[in-house]
Amino acid sequence: MRTKWLLALVVTVAVVAFWRSRTSDAPNPKLVFDRFWVDHEPHARGEHFKVFFVSGEEPFGRFVNRTMWTGLWEAFHYHVKPAHDGVIDVYFGETNEWQQLRYAARPCREQGFDFCLDVAGTSRGVKRYYSKKEWGAHTVGDVDTLAERLAAKDAATVR
Repeated sequence: MRTKWLLALVVTVAVVAFWRSRTSDAPNPKLVFDRFWVDHEPHARGEHFKVFFVSGEEPFGRFVNRTMWTGLWEAFHYHVKPAHDGVIDVYFGETNEWQQLRYAARPCREQGFDFCLDVAGTSRGVKRYYSKKEWGAHTVGDVDTLAERLAAKDAATVR
């Protein structure tokens, strides 16, 4: 009888461990593409926030510094490093500069966001970005539309 309980416990632990490994917050290199990432969600009209975007369809991306109503951006061209998940070489055309950007994107539950992105190896942007499930490029459109959505919440509080 004791052996059956022990066997049942071992099987249960194995199933739970397998399930958790499949639904874990492990990095997913493809998650960075076609998604808008912000350093935080702004709550005031003139509050600055950073946006990061990498297109999965064309080899370009942007670092954006903006408020809900205005902003500046710097575009880059990139090359994926096929043998190195989580690494892309980026070229900033304005400054003729190459940098090797390393990133780790993963599901998370921080500050009301669904995804976290850690970035290293570039002098632009910040080290940690966040995103929400509904912030994919195919659902949002572009960075201005994202800012308009955030501004709409702010405008509702002004009236």
